[in-house]
Formats: sequence, structure tokens, C-alpha cells
Amino acid sequence: MINNVTIKNYKSVVDVSLPLGRFNLLIGANGCGKSNILEGIAMGAAASSDKLDYEYFANRGMRVVEPRFMLPAFDEINEEKIMIEVTGEKGDISSFNLHFNKDSKPAKWEDDSVSFYKLVSYLKNASHKEDGASVSELEQVLKDLVKERGDNFVLNIKVGSREKGLTIMSPNPGLEQFLIYSLEESKLRGADNSNRTFPVGRHGEGLFAYLKELSQKPEGAYIFDEIKENLKVLDWFDDMEVPSSQLSMEFNLQLKDSYLAETINSFDQRSTNEGFLYLLFYLTLVISDETPKFFAIENIDTAFNPKLCREVTRRLIDLARKHDKQIIATTHNAAVLDGMNIFEDDVRLHVVRRSIDGYTKSNRVILKSEMSMPLSEAWVKGFIGGLPDNF
Repeated sequence: MINNVTIKNYKSVVDVSLPLGRFNLLIGANGCGKSNILEGIAMGAAASSDKLDYEYFANRGMRVVEPRFMLPAFDEINEEKIMIEVTGEKGDISSFNLHFNKDSKPAKWEDDSVSFYKLVSYLKNASHKEDGASVSELEQVLKDLVKERGDNFVLNIKVGSREKGLTIMSPNPGLEQFLIYSLEESKLRGADNSNRTFPVGRHGEGLFAYLKELSQKPEGAYIFDEIKENLKVLDWFDDMEVPSSQLSMEFNLQLKDSYLAETINSFDQRSTNEGFLYLLFYLTLVISDETPKFFAIENIDTAFNPKLCREVTRRLIDLARKHDKQIIATTHNAAVLDGMNIFEDDVRLHVVRRSIDGYTKSNRVILKSEMSMPLSEAWVKGFIGGLPDNF
């Protein structure tokens, strides 16, 4: 898991440190910088994969803009580098110092730090020298490379035969997978699989194609059973199947509504409600082993009524623990807070705001004792911040 992310000089985020748990919720007024924080993490993910190009940015969920708009636009801030530091649960640190090189062809973002992938490339080259390289020799190369910058890379290095080469584990492997999901009903409901990030796209595209793939795998039955069990939070839901008779390019589900007459055996996803589709996507995302371990969900409350918001949040927290997922979510619906027990250390509520200078700031909400009112009420009444104060 990722324990902490520090972002400096990305859009309105001049200097924010975000201590993370298993499930993290960002709340705050519109335009306070919640999405900027998520995008800063996504830029760190791009740097960790050595893919600092606009196509990769877009696939990770970043709003692609000119380089000058990715840097702070405050009169007193004159920075030309974006700095991101990610700390893992074992204290492993990945640091990135990013600048835009307009003189390169094509012009692109570059990482000035000793990035993980630069180290991998260097060490792999060293491992293929004529006499081979011992673990101690490679570790010394690593220490020499990072000594100057003070980066704390803790790598699991295994050296086999020359044919097998070198295996290096990333210090923070979850970071490389990080992306921001922002569902769109039209993408989610359709059968369009183009431009999706495997196994499901960040707008919801490819969900039914992936469920069909799962249905054809031995382990798919267990995943389906767990998804269906959690879908029963919807009182009408009875069952869900992938028709075995559909053609290779067909991606449909057969859904059963417990209230419908027996003469109507089932209907497909085109006829179901928006809330079901969003819930189905989130459950697939958290339960499947093939989806990212670390990801963000924008506006997790979309399409859910207040009571369902609370229950979905509670279930996603439990499933994230069970399936070793780490989630950052944003919301504008106070009911989501009531699905969280922030006295549990792995469940964290962060209030995002703008300072008097316009900088994005974030504070974790820590309660010393039980409140006499629900968290949702405390937020709406202004007791924990995160509300506009100009009206």
C-alpha cells in the first residue's frame, strides 16, 4: 500500500502531503483542488512508468492541458518543476522531479530524478556484462546512483543465469497502476470497447466484455458469485448471467428483477437503471484481481440515493480490505461519510480547501471522541470544513 503522497507545484497544489489509508475520501467545495490532487498522483504514476506523454496522461484520467497550465499560476510562485514523492508502507520512497523540455523533439515532460525505471535499465545492463554481476555488485551500483539525491529505493534484486537475466521489484508497485475512474453512463451502458485501459476503461467502457471474459475463466464463477451477493443490496435484484449463446462480438448480461412477472424471464443492461450499472462497475473493480490495486473514483456518489451511498461506501471498504485494494474517492454527497468509521485507521476522511492565497490545502479529519451527530450532519453544519464560505 501507499502510505503518503506529497505533491508540489501541480496546478493549484503548491505543497500538499496526503497520508493515505485503505479507503480515503476527499471532500471540499467545488474548485478546491480535489481533482488536482488526484491528477498529481496520476502524474507520479506516469513518471514511475517512464511514460510522461499526453496520451498516457489522458488514459490515466488527467485533464490534458498546456504545460504552463500544469504549473502553479500564482504571482508569488515561480516554479518550473513538479515534484511528487510517494512513500510505501515499508518506508520505500519514490521521488520524481518533472520539468517540461520544450527543446526536445518532440517537446515532452522529463524526470530529472533517479527514477526507478532508469535504475532498472542501468542495473539490467550491468547484469549482462561478460562475467555477470553479483547481487552485492548490483546493490552497490544502486547505492552509488541514489546517494547523490538521497532517494531511498528499496529493491528486491534477484540475479539468475545470464539467460534468465535480472528481476527487480518496484518499491511501490501499486503506483504504476494508478488511474482515475470517472464513469459516464453512455460509455458504461454501451458495448464500445475502444480505447479502454485493460481490463475496464476509466469511463466504464469494456465492462460487459470483461464480464464475458470472466465468465469463461475457471475463477470467474467465484468472482461472479461475490459480485451478485453484493448486488443484492438493491432490493429488486435477483440474478445476473452472461448468456452462453451470444456471438463472439456480443457483450450482454441477462438480469432478473424479483418484482417482474414470470413471463418476463430477463432483460439486458440497456433496460436497467443507472445506479445498477455504477454499482456493478465498482464491485467488479474492487473484487477482480486483474484491476488496479491502487485507484481513484471521482464522484463516487453519482447515481445513488443517500441511503445507498452509505451502504455502498461501507461495502467497498470491506471489499478493499478483503481484496487488497487501495481507494481514493471524491464526493459532494454527505451521505457517503456515514458509510465510514474514521476511528479505524485505514479509513480516512480528508477535507480539501483553498487557502487565503488560493493554494490547495488538505487536512485529515481526526476525531478524539464519538460525536452525537452523524458525520454527514457535521459536514453540512460546517463543523469539519469543506464547504464554501462566500454565501
